[in-house]
Amino acid sequence: MNEQFSTGAIISPPDYRDGYVASAVAEALPTRIQLPPTHKTALASPMMQALVPACVSHSAVDTLKLYWLKKTGKMIDFSPRFLDILAKRFDLQDRAMGGTYPRLVFKLAVLYGCATTATLPNDTSLSVLEYRNDNKLTKEVFDEAAKYKIPGYVSVPLDFQRTREAIYLYGAVSALFEIGNELWTPSWADKDIDPLRIPKTIVSGHQMTPFGWEDDIYNDLQNEWSASWANYGRAKYDPKAWSPYIIEQWAVAEIPPNVQDFLKALPSPSAFHCTWQKNLTLGDNNEDVKLAQIAYMILGFLAPVPADELGIFGPKTASANARYQQAHKIAPSPNHIGPKTRAALNAQFAI
Repeated sequence: MNEQFSTGAIISPPDYRDGYVASAVAEALPTRIQLPPTHKTALASPMMQALVPACVSHSAVDTLKLYWLKKTGKMIDFSPRFLDILAKRFDLQDRAMGGTYPRLVFKLAVLYGCATTATLPNDTSLSVLEYRNDNKLTKEVFDEAAKYKIPGYVSVPLDFQRTREAIYLYGAVSALFEIGNELWTPSWADKDIDPLRIPKTIVSGHQMTPFGWEDDIYNDLQNEWSASWANYGRAKYDPKAWSPYIIEQWAVAEIPPNVQDFLKALPSPSAFHCTWQKNLTLGDNNEDVKLAQIAYMILGFLAPVPADELGIFGPKTASANARYQQAHKIAPSPNHIGPKTRAALNAQFAI
């Protein structure tokens, strides 16, 4: 594989709302899942990503196929090209070479669904620009895609146990790996690839699809470069050894209606703007506290606050407030959001 090889997974911008979805889905699952010693989901055959940097949409389509297989009993031949072209309307990345964000692709599958290769052939022999020709997204293509919207998606924790539980429950996860050239050198032969070697030097992000495990060490994954890679597009990897290089994982999931309604009331990080004009103190219960909590969640100082605690200045918010003040070299006053803290927040989230 030459130096022009492009993969294309870019770390998704953080979104505090992911935590709400993950918590809600986890609460609806069995408290204890008995995992078998071996497990492999019957994935569709590997596709041919070739040199198009569309690994995110190819891996996402693996999970879409499994969801619709459960619904219809058929393995529908979805076109990764649909989601890849659509992502270029939103991700602001280089259309000629750039990859995209995994969360964005799953979000688009919720909003628009996914077309099949019958209406949009996944022809990766085309140049990248022609593959991503936006004119190919006709009304006919969108109309077909709308029949196959997914209900939602969930961020899968990166630890060993939770990853296997998600594979067992959902069939597969779509995971962003940071990779080196070990993924294609010295050749694509199985003996040179399997099991995957951790990267000595990270050269890119690449989306692949873990779908099972063979023993208490190795997981199995599918790479959509082609069936010529490794063992018919599949290889083993040690998830514990790879843990520093697996950045995010996603699965198609049913989201409870009440959670969907709640999320609609929460602003996206990019759309959140606010000005705080009044000081806040421990015990306050008002809209300004809720907005401060949202700010702290967006910035990573506060874990997702349960719906019934939004707007209440309690101990969790006080701890987050203290961390924010420390980060901005404001004299610690955990129980108060005073003039200096408000000024810092206003500077970051000004309308």
